[in-house]
Amino acid sequence: MHRYLPQINTTQSEKKTKNIRQFIKKIKLNCLTHFTRAENLKSILQSGILPPSILSSNKAFASVQRNSVTLPPEWSGLVSLNLSFPDYKLFNQLQNHMPSDWVILLLDPRVILDFPCYFFPGRALDFIEQSPLPGQFLGNYQSSSDLKALFDDREDVKRKDLDIPAFYPTDPTSEVLSFFPIAPSYITQIYFPNDYKFNQWVLHNTEFAMTQDRSRWAVGLEYFSPRSDYPYWKTKR
Repeated sequence: MHRYLPQINTTQSEKKTKNIRQFIKKIKLNCLTHFTRAENLKSILQSGILPPSILSSNKAFASVQRNSVTLPPEWSGLVSLNLSFPDYKLFNQLQNHMPSDWVILLLDPRVILDFPCYFFPGRALDFIEQSPLPGQFLGNYQSSSDLKALFDDREDVKRKDLDIPAFYPTDPTSEVLSFFPIAPSYITQIYFPNDYKFNQWVLHNTEFAMTQDRSRWAVGLEYFSPRSDYPYWKTKR
């Protein structure tokens, strides 16, 4: 944990875990997502999804490519995730500014049961910057109620108008920050946009790829495209 941050409780209470488990079951949440450049995939499958603080301080991860959009340094010990679907607005922005091959990882929702997390009803950076002390951990956004709030109607946004499934957060930019790295065992699927990109990655990592669980590989544009409510956010937000 970053040495400039105050001490916080990073344990999950039994009641909180129970509430989150019940809510996950209710909305049928089946995954969290994380997008990264394909060149980082081997490292992730070996060591997990690591926060920027570890990537920058350990020479073993010097080759890992990091995104240009980052949280303040004090928050560099947390891992960014999305619920059910990638933040396609940010994803498109990164693809436009950093042309590269990308993959999308689907993660077991046990992540938010096993690790304490922040639950933001929008992009985390926006809420951090609004804080009176943006370099400090926020005192809220960590409860099961905060998770549930990501799936509520808002004054200016009604879910019935979005016509989205129950497991989609209301705002497509909603973000989860995990206090701990995400081990490779939590990765349930690895999406490539097409067969060519997948085959190219395997060609460059053949020996390693052959050691991996084949059932986790997937090809398709489902998670590379905008969410189904894209027209609403494009015209009204």
